[in-house]
Amino acid sequence: MLRQFQLGEQTVDVLDLKVLLVGNGADVPDSTYQAFGSRYRLADPSNLMACNCVILPGDVAAHLTANDESPFRIGISANNEPCLEYNGQFVTEVSFPPFTTFYEQTTSLGRSYGLLAVLEGMGILAFHYLWPCQFARSGNPCAFCFQALADVAGMDLPSPTPEEVGEMVAWGIQNGCVRDVQLTGGSRFSPQGECPQAAAILRGIDAAVGIQNIPGEIYAYLSAPAQPEAVDEVFDAGADRVSFDLDLWDTDLHAQVCPGHAKHIGRERQLKALEYVAQKYGPNKACSSFVVGLEPLESLIEGAEYLGSRGIVPLFSTWMPGVDPILGLDRPPELDYYRRAREAFARIYDRYQLVPPGITAGAHVSMCRDIYTNLQDVISTPESEN
Repeated sequence: MLRQFQLGEQTVDVLDLKVLLVGNGADVPDSTYQAFGSRYRLADPSNLMACNCVILPGDVAAHLTANDESPFRIGISANNEPCLEYNGQFVTEVSFPPFTTFYEQTTSLGRSYGLLAVLEGMGILAFHYLWPCQFARSGNPCAFCFQALADVAGMDLPSPTPEEVGEMVAWGIQNGCVRDVQLTGGSRFSPQGECPQAAAILRGIDAAVGIQNIPGEIYAYLSAPAQPEAVDEVFDAGADRVSFDLDLWDTDLHAQVCPGHAKHIGRERQLKALEYVAQKYGPNKACSSFVVGLEPLESLIEGAEYLGSRGIVPLFSTWMPGVDPILGLDRPPELDYYRRAREAFARIYDRYQLVPPGITAGAHVSMCRDIYTNLQDVISTPESEN
């Protein structure tokens, strides 16, 4: 059974806590940074490249956005350990990932690791900007994408070379802070060009460390090429999986939230590429993320079922609100929405024997591994009773 906690008069479980923390953030006072910053991977939020997370009981990683107006607070327990509080009341002791000097390192070109990638959870090295997003630079970004918003704001985010990516992966594996590698670039008007770039990066990793020496998996998030066969080069270069993200199953809502993606790529091309990978490479090799919380539950589950029945892993990415509302929403749905969504994904994983990517304790906003690790606990009632 998932561990339960009390928030005032409301009883929640650990996966509920993750959803609430992703949606609300937490107040993290200076005393907490001072007490634990040298012991754990916990950066002061004045560091714009900080990508903090809190590890909840059961090794559930949750993104930690500093928000002094949140009802949640990361404090210090009576045992001098970090703890989670809700409206001033103790909820549970928590932890953070182990301390690392990753963010203090620079590449052979003199660029900070933190400008090029972030560490997530207990061992995911996520390269978030391998090439610029042309949709964002043309004024058509996906509304939920923080990297795209940085592009629109005029931030000149650097993209690493394949050699720099290889250096960073090698350093992370040698120092024990990297187990899985996630490759993400911006979207291109002609996505055919993304596959050769991803393949070049994979070859850079292989040259530096040997892809076979990555403890976990390496997966690439790409835009679907017009000719699905282009992705063969990515698998040939060593990727374990690829993801062509649908984001929302409802096409009308998708066009509002992801205008560039809807105009230049669209669902038909994404599905064609996903099904090509599933048919050629087998189940669990193709994935597709949904931003969970932005569309009606029925639509979300319909899309996840469509993919799952074809051997494609639907990925559960919890919507993290930003500065501006999306589709008129400025905060996530109620917990019942997420509870029903995660149970539906659990049943799909179970029914079709699907395994989400990674071997770590999970990513910051994704709940795929959390659901999979707690599969039978999440499937709380017989399907016939739903």
